[in-house]
Amino acid sequence: MGLVDFYKKPVLVTGASGFLGGHVVERLLARGAEVVGLVHDVHKDSYIKFQNLPINHWAQGDITDLGNMNRIMADYEVEYVFHLAADPIVRKCAADPLGCFDTNIMGTAVVLEAARRVGTVKGVLCMESDKSYGSFDPKDLPYREDQALKPSNIYEVSKACAGLVAKAYDHNYDLPTFTIRGANLYGPGDMNLSRLIPGSVLRLLDGEPPVLYGGVADYVREFIYVGDAAEVSCRLMQNIERTRGQAVNLGSGETFRVGDLMEKICQTVGSDLRPKIVEKSGSFKEIEKQWLDLTKLRSLVPDYDYIKMSDGLRITVDWYRRFNDSRGE
Repeated sequence: MGLVDFYKKPVLVTGASGFLGGHVVERLLARGAEVVGLVHDVHKDSYIKFQNLPINHWAQGDITDLGNMNRIMADYEVEYVFHLAADPIVRKCAADPLGCFDTNIMGTAVVLEAARRVGTVKGVLCMESDKSYGSFDPKDLPYREDQALKPSNIYEVSKACAGLVAKAYDHNYDLPTFTIRGANLYGPGDMNLSRLIPGSVLRLLDGEPPVLYGGVADYVREFIYVGDAAEVSCRLMQNIERTRGQAVNLGSGETFRVGDLMEKICQTVGSDLRPKIVEKSGSFKEIEKQWLDLTKLRSLVPDYDYIKMSDGLRITVDWYRRFNDSRGE
């Protein structure tokens, strides 16, 4: 069969107004796909709206509504699904576990069930997370796809379960499905300002010090530029014959101590301000060190040139300057 050609193919993107969703839509449009963007809130700020992307069709609704998902799949005769809609904020999930499980686990099950029923779907990508792995002793890093998952906090468990649901649909119903366990995304269009990079950049642009939680400076994270994540996600879907039934780690290979990354952000913005340290409330705990083994990814998508953090941060800051200016107009 070879690689999938998205030209004129109906492709559903759930969470199209989200951070990764907007960039995936952009790359699908560049490939000539007939993109159906599913959103929950049509009024929210988004990368798609700011970039004025000419999406083919908008659909509104909740991914946990099976009737609505059945209708969307059937109306557009969807052939490929990028399931990116999720509750992505770790602290919010900890505060509302039932809401998190409903969206991240049952929402995934509903999307897959609708894809199974319609009979036209040839491939589904479900976005999992590197958080699915849970906490490991640093000597056991990097995370490998064949390692046993050890999630413990609410968000980790929700994404690990969603990944298992996706695998079950591939195995039991011959619905070609795979998951991506992605590293931390950064880049233009992230409207979740509680995240480190967009929140810090916008505060610095407004002349305010960025905020860093106590103890977090020594955490280590892997980051990937969102445009790279979107492009590679499309390429993995195009290779659905090889990716189906699998989990694939998605990262850039660049890891940073959070405190060092904060310094890079301040330097890129051109600010002398330094972070304001805020003590964490409650007993909420995050994984301290995370990075991914990318052997499988490099075999599936060889010779891809990932954007380095220094260049990606510069692009990101420039985008948020324009975004900030547009809000003041």
